[in-house]
Amino acid sequence: MKSKIFAILIALCALAWIGSGLINAGGNDVPAPASIHVKTNGKKAELPQVRVREMTPENFVDNIAVTGRTQASRSVVIRAETEGQVLEIAKQEGEFSTEGEILAKLDLRDRRALVREAEGRVAQRRIEYNAAKQLADKGFNSKVRLAQTEADLEDAKAALKTAQIDLARINITAPFSGMIFEQNVEVGDFLSVGDALFTLVDLDPIELVGFVSERRIQDLKLGLKAQAAFLDGMRVEGEISYIAPAADAQTRTFRVHISVPNAAGQIKDGMTAKIAIPGVSRPALKISPAILALNDAGEVGIKIVDDADIVRFIPVQILADKTDAMWISGPSAKSRVITVGQDYVRDGQKVKPVLRNGEGLL
Repeated sequence: MKSKIFAILIALCALAWIGSGLINAGGNDVPAPASIHVKTNGKKAELPQVRVREMTPENFVDNIAVTGRTQASRSVVIRAETEGQVLEIAKQEGEFSTEGEILAKLDLRDRRALVREAEGRVAQRRIEYNAAKQLADKGFNSKVRLAQTEADLEDAKAALKTAQIDLARINITAPFSGMIFEQNVEVGDFLSVGDALFTLVDLDPIELVGFVSERRIQDLKLGLKAQAAFLDGMRVEGEISYIAPAADAQTRTFRVHISVPNAAGQIKDGMTAKIAIPGVSRPALKISPAILALNDAGEVGIKIVDDADIVRFIPVQILADKTDAMWISGPSAKSRVITVGQDYVRDGQKVKPVLRNGEGLL
């Protein structure tokens, strides 16, 4: 009996407590959570703060760095143009030769006699032609006979020219000034037409050959200056002399030649060099990669605060990613760039910018 009375008392107390809560709720006007306006001293809450830094685009030149190698500006294999035995070697492998200088001599054989014979034949055919012409002028010779003697004279002249050229070919000469790179014959060797005698290379100027990506090839033009550094520390400067009109099918890169003066011959064929070609100067901002953001379309950009303190998203292009900073193109004028807090504000939102000065990028 006592337990029932105790249970009834507990139930009555619970009902009285719940009832008091409902009475208080009815006396207060509490809005739903979605429409709550947070106030501080009767004012709306402060706008979100972001740290900004005023940045002005600078002229940025991103060097195009490639690894290349040297090669002779000209290289030719000198071959025998007539047959004969080598009588003399005038220039040895590794020696310098000027244009037209004799490198080797072949034996005369009967070439000089053939020239004299051809000269006599020309003289004979000229006499025959002159006589036929005089008779034709007097009406004692036909035009057919005159034409025949004229053709014979031309044939004799052609034979003389051939004999003279063959005689001249016994002297092997340099087609241009350069270095004897390879020597393939010795005195006493018998040569046939087409046999290789020497390889001649022109090392002044010398060519630096590198390959540039298709992303940067539009920045290049003929005559543009470039620098190169060799493994031994030597540095040289030259200019672009050739840009390939088509990309390599395998690497999708473009071959570029840089012509470098080499009068002293210090630069050899086949040396490795690091080539630096200045890119196009363009306005750019130097930033920390940490401030980059993405918009809903997946574009990379930065967020700035305009004159009305509204956040604006600006798409950018990354020009260079260095060890200490990143260079981007985008804003064309002085801007207040958000450096801290950009992940917590959206495009079009009003914010309270806090200007940051001093060193650093954030």
